[in-house]
Amino acid sequence: MLVKAFFYEPAKHIYKLLTDIDYREWCIQSTKLGRLRRFTECRGKVRKWHVNIPDAASFLSAYKEIFVSKIYQFEFENDQPAILDLGANIGLSVLYFKTIFPQAKITAFEADPKIFSYLEHNILTNGFNDVELINKAIWNQNSILRFHAEGADGGRVFDSSTEKMIEIEAVDICEHLEQHHYDFLKMDIEGAEDQVFLALENHLAKFKYIFLEYHSSVGKPQSLAVMLDLLTHNGFRFDIHSLMDSQQPLVAKKITTDFDLQLNIFAWKV
Repeated sequence: MLVKAFFYEPAKHIYKLLTDIDYREWCIQSTKLGRLRRFTECRGKVRKWHVNIPDAASFLSAYKEIFVSKIYQFEFENDQPAILDLGANIGLSVLYFKTIFPQAKITAFEADPKIFSYLEHNILTNGFNDVELINKAIWNQNSILRFHAEGADGGRVFDSSTEKMIEIEAVDICEHLEQHHYDFLKMDIEGAEDQVFLALENHLAKFKYIFLEYHSSVGKPQSLAVMLDLLTHNGFRFDIHSLMDSQQPLVAKKITTDFDLQLNIFAWKV
């Protein structure tokens, strides 16, 4: 079995290099950028698009998830789905949605002002002038929030850190959805889903697909059961992938940046 595994993985790698353009390009970018120190600004390439990057490590991780693993892939009845991207970061998700649906109508929110500047540059300079980009947080009410600007993909509302704390404007998600229709909801807002997703009880049924990155914070109640119950009661089935696997979670819990659980939840209307 060990001998088989020894030969299988290199063969699998070579096969993917030859047959999968996104895997091949990700390997090239990993070779170029993989040794850069965290939070070093650089340039990268995603398919035919050149992008500005605030942090190579988070870029490579997102690139692999979005373009190689294709976690946001979905099917739609026409070529113009309306997509609400909450937590668009530097724009890789938007670029992917435009890859599979060039005519998609996309509204992208990004709370961090610095990261938003990367998002705006990467989308507009690559010719996507039809994407609505909004430099505000999304919340359960119109508000001004304290925000920890981490510098890459980990910025969040109400972080315990006192460093890099700024104030940002937040938009009421329910008010926004009363004025706009969307088919696909993507929510990756670093723990703020506790407030935002739970506010969507009367709006979830409007979507056909939902992607939710769920986080639970150490020492705080977990809202996962409530979120899954909301999905079920609104006619969704779901699949769940863990991003923080521990072989022995009862004795050796994995904790990353104050989160003790991180899940990708994929939901679709039945």
